[in-house]
Amino acid sequence: MNTEIQSLADELRQTVSAFVRNVRVATSSVRTSQHETLDLLDTHQALSVAELSRLRGVKHQSMRLVINELERQGLVQRQKCQQDARSHLIVLSEKARALLTDARAQRAEWIAAQITDKLDAAAREELQRGITALRKLL
Repeated sequence: MNTEIQSLADELRQTVSAFVRNVRVATSSVRTSQHETLDLLDTHQALSVAELSRLRGVKHQSMRLVINELERQGLVQRQKCQQDARSHLIVLSEKARALLTDARAQRAEWIAAQITDKLDAAAREELQRGITALRKLL
């Protein structure tokens, strides 16, 4: 692979990682296995423990422990699976949805403040072009 492209890719990886870390630290939204599980459920709506463990790359028993704790906190609920009455699906509670919404809003507000404080109009336009380029990579 072209070394210039490889260098650009590494710089992008480092910059995005540092940005995400800064946002998480500034907004006290540190990632944990519980938060990652809630995000997966928010994206996929309803998943079995087996599906969650596969998506997170952890053992079934580890995911079961995470789900038990989230259930104890009132953040997830178990629903009977319509295709298999012996099985349950895990879904977010309204409490969890509210927490995720609030955390995302807090991060967006912090980012907006950084954009306002640190970027002039030209830099904001560059940022918009960069976001457009990043979307093409998805």
